[in-house]
Amino acid sequence: MIVEPEMVEADLAAGRLRCPACEGPLARWGFARERQVRMREGIRSVRPRRACCQHCETTHVLLPAWAVPRRRDSAEVIGAALLDNARGLGHRRIAARLGRPPGTVRGWLRTFARRAEQVRTTAGRWTHAIDPSELDQRRPSGSPVADAVDALGRMARACRLRLRMSASPWELAVTLTGLLYGRPRDPPGF
Repeated sequence: MIVEPEMVEADLAAGRLRCPACEGPLARWGFARERQVRMREGIRSVRPRRACCQHCETTHVLLPAWAVPRRRDSAEVIGAALLDNARGLGHRRIAARLGRPPGTVRGWLRTFARRAEQVRTTAGRWTHAIDPSELDQRRPSGSPVADAVDALGRMARACRLRLRMSASPWELAVTLTGLLYGRPRDPPGF
């Protein structure tokens, strides 16, 4: 799902974007510094919009879903590393394959491993909310990372089939579960 900056501006002006902390309406609050995000191929620049909650006065940086908070690499790059790790590859082999420093990849994998259960649970909730017929009957693989990556895949599949969303699985993972950082968003009713 591609959200154009014009749509974000219109949603901010209309008060449709909400604070993740208190659900108050967000208003424009300037821009964050320009950032360079490493994609699978090349680099993409982004200058994110800042917003301020009109209720709790907290400020937020509104990043596109392809940009992972606090990371220089895109959701697709980090997602490829997580998928390889779920398949049993170590951080050095993944780093060589992606052309990234081993310490960077190791950091992604450790952060995700700490959050794996939370991500798996949130992804399962979204999958069930989108497609109630989708029951999680899979047996645990013995790897929390592999189970979380599998749950993200099932969530993305449900979004594509039921909601006809075109966002990449990793963009959905960033948006709905927080992936490496951020608070997971529970579906309505949870």
